Amino acid sequence: MISFPWSLILTAAFAFTGLVCLIHVLRHWNETRSPTCPDVGAARMDLIVHSNHLVMSIGMIAMVWVSTGTIATWGQVAFFAVLTVVMIIGGVGLRGRTPRISLASHIVLNAAMVWMLLAMPLLMAHPMDDGVHGDGSGEGHAGHHGDHDHAHSGGSDMAQAMTQTPDWATAVNWVAIALSALAAVWWLLLLVHSRRIGIHTLCHAVMGLGMAGMLALM
Repeated sequence: MISFPWSLILTAAFAFTGLVCLIHVLRHWNETRSPTCPDVGAARMDLIVHSNHLVMSIGMIAMVWVSTGTIATWGQVAFFAVLTVVMIIGGVGLRGRTPRISLASHIVLNAAMVWMLLAMPLLMAHPMDDGVHGDGSGEGHAGHHGDHDHAHSGGSDMAQAMTQTPDWATAVNWVAIALSALAAVWWLLLLVHSRRIGIHTLCHAVMGLGMAGMLALM
């Protein structure tokens, strides 16, 4: 689906984000049910976010290499839509600019993922050019096959029009790219501001950059 070497770069990026999220989920699974947890709500939200990005990483790697089927596509759409609603509900009581923007960045990436899943047939459409409009052998040849060439040219033009990505889809896709990139910039700013290597902050930044890159390459 994605050409070399971008396929390997994106696979490595999403393998990194998936591994980080998987380790986090395994380590903190029991915290949400522990009576000693200082903030169960925050722990659950954190677990939801990392589970969300874990599934997203797996889905992105799959899309790099293969075309997902209808059931898998709609299953992912439903999953990310539900988790988006859960994150919105869970973020109602958040206080402070940083937590709210961070949560908004996760929601943005979910929206971009849903868009990618639903719009992939449009985004991956490319003009078809069979190159059969004449071979330079002279007007006599063109005249002999004039009606056939005209009909074939018309069919080719129709096929080309049908396989081009619509302008509205291109515009929406660039909006998704820009928002994903902004989400990545937000996490990179947090990473720089913290003055230390925060593996989870880096993970979210890589996810945003990978999402923007994937959409741009489609």
